[in-house]
Amino acid sequence: MLTVLWDRGDWLTPGEVHERLDLPRPVGYATVTTVLVRLWRKGRLERRKAGHAFAYHVRQTREQFVAQRMDEILAVAADRPTALAHFVEALSDDDRDEIQRRLGGG
Repeated sequence: MLTVLWDRGDWLTPGEVHERLDLPRPVGYATVTTVLVRLWRKGRLERRKAGHAFAYHVRQTREQFVAQRMDEILAVAADRPTALAHFVEALSDDDRDEIQRRLGGG
């Protein structure tokens, strides 16, 4: 559902999100509404009144969301430096070069 909101980049009602979902198995309108409300309660979405319904909008870009999730995942590592080292080792050369460039080392 976040993907639909990111791709559209606009405020969408649950019905509009439901119409745009492209899933292997269909989900019901009530499920879409429930997920949007849960994401809003977690602070991932903003919402505002739109007629008789609410419209939802993402609070973060897709990239900000991914970065936050990466940090949350690293937070559960018993040895964060080792987890980071394994992550960096698995990166492509281009990704490592990009990190180096952003850290000012290249």
